[in-house]
Formats: sequence, structure tokens, C-alpha cells
Amino acid sequence: MKKILTYLFVLVLIVIGAMALFFDGITKSAIETYAQQALKTPVHIAEFRSDLSAGKVNIDFVEVRNPEHFNNKNAFVLNHLSLLKSDESTLDLIVLESLEFDGLLFTLEQSNNQVNLVTLLKNLESKSSTSNQSIVEGKSVKTEKQTEARVIIKDLSLINTQLKIDTQWFKDVVDVPDVSIRHFGTPNGIPMSRVGAELMKIALRRIQDEVENKGLRLGEKEIKEGIRRQLEGELEGLKGKLDGKTRDWFRKLGL
Repeated sequence: MKKILTYLFVLVLIVIGAMALFFDGITKSAIETYAQQALKTPVHIAEFRSDLSAGKVNIDFVEVRNPEHFNNKNAFVLNHLSLLKSDESTLDLIVLESLEFDGLLFTLEQSNNQVNLVTLLKNLESKSSTSNQSIVEGKSVKTEKQTEARVIIKDLSLINTQLKIDTQWFKDVVDVPDVSIRHFGTPNGIPMSRVGAELMKIALRRIQDEVENKGLRLGEKEIKEGIRRQLEGELEGLKGKLDGKTRDWFRKLGL
């Protein structure tokens, strides 16, 4: 009898494990499909793990391909995402205790006056604006927005983020300061269809700050180099006619 019970117990564990793996596999595919439809570009998730009893989700290595007409393979990759659901969640309001993006690497690229990350954001905005509409007899009719679940994130963080800049002006990889936001979406929550676009906006704001800082530094350097080259030409034309004091003054300016 003991052996039978033991075998049954082991069988139950195997079934539970198989169901968990099956559920994770289906969920992973569903997330990939939804993300691809929202971003209008291929999305690949290497691993999805969930613990429904604890409300935990972990996702490892996400690749988001660049839109068409851009050279780099990926627009961004994510090493790890962790999510913890709150017991306060209801059918209409999803409350997350924490959502952390760890190890994002964005690639900023320009092609034909378009920026890849901005293109992705526009795709997300387009997805969210049409999610509350249905087509009836060829006409777009808005549905009740109240039926859409809303999201609140108590602790939102983006850490260890980097930006690869690949433009005609300069190429570099810079560290993006960590982002930590408390009570994201409060008090009423953000519509589920809007969450992706709002998170993308947060990342782009930080990226924009870094690009502007980098661009200003580069601009100053380019201006200085341009002045230096111009003065070098003039000095060469003078053929040594400047006195020592003038030369010393130029050297102090770093030119």
C-alpha cells in the first residue's frame, strides 16, 4: 500500500511539473505573440518561469528586433525581468508589488530621418489607441474602456541599463542612470494596453537625457576642433609672424 501511495505521489508531482512547464510554454508563446503585434517586429524570449502560488514571474533574455530598414539586428535586449504580483489584485485592477528590468541594452540608430526606438514607441502608441476599438460594418466604434483591466506598479525599476549609440554623428556605448519609480499608475491604474507605451516612454526619457548630454559634449569638441583647424590654417599662412605672447595665449586656450 505504501509503495502504491508513493508511486501515486510521485506521479502527481510529475503531472504538476509537466503542467507548470506546459503553462509556462504557452504563456511564453502568448507574450511573444502579443509583443510582436504591439511592436510590429519579431520578439524572442529565451526562458519564462512562473510560480503562480507565489505570484512570481521571471523572464530571461528577451530580444526585440529592429524595425525594417535599420542595420543593427536588435533594437534592444533584456537580460532579466522579475515580477511579483500583489494580493491586492482584482479582476479589474492588477497590482504588482514590484517590476524590475535588469540589464537592458538599447541600440539607438537613425535611418532615413527615422529613429528606431521612436518607431517602436509609435507602434506601441498605435496598438494602444486601437485596442479599445472594434470594427462594425466597416466603421471604427469605441468600446467601453471600463472593461479593460488597469495596472498599478508599487515599485518599478530599470537597472544596469546601457545605450549603444550608432548614428552618423558618433558611435559609443553609455551607461544610463537607474530608474526607480514608486506607485506607478496610481491612483486609478493605467489601462493594460497603455502599459507598454508608458514604460517605453520612461526609458526613452532617460535615453534622451544621455543622448543630449553626449551630443553637447561632442558638439563642444567638434566646435573646438573646427576652430583649432581654422586657426592652424591662419597661423600657417602668417608664416611665423605672430609673436611669442600671442602663441602662448592660443596654447592656453588649448588651441
